[in-house]
Amino acid sequence: MAETTKMELVTPGRVVVNKPVEMVVIPGSEGVFGVLPRHSALLANLQRGVVEVYEGGKVIDRLMIDGGIADVTPDSVTILTERAEDLNKSNTQEIGERAKAASEAEADFLKYVEAAL
Repeated sequence: MAETTKMELVTPGRVVVNKPVEMVVIPGSEGVFGVLPRHSALLANLQRGVVEVYEGGKVIDRLMIDGGIADVTPDSVTILTERAEDLNKSNTQEIGERAKAASEAEADFLKYVEAAL
């Protein structure tokens, strides 16, 4: 089995992801960056974008985040964000319906989710 790092993606309401992964690619405010096991410690501001989770050299999960902070250690990466949406489990119709009933900030985020699907 390949070496892994623990990934957590957390919003104020729930833990979206909590599992070991081979690599995570994250949209940082200064550019996209990857996190592998034994990565040096890092605290980074994030921008709205897609987090890609890799296993076996392939993307297995895509999650849209609404900015936030990433705390990287040699053993783990924790992403704290206001909003997150699993793009593998979302569909355009559901996102459109949710956007109609959402607050302005949530509706704006859901437009980006819909575009990424």
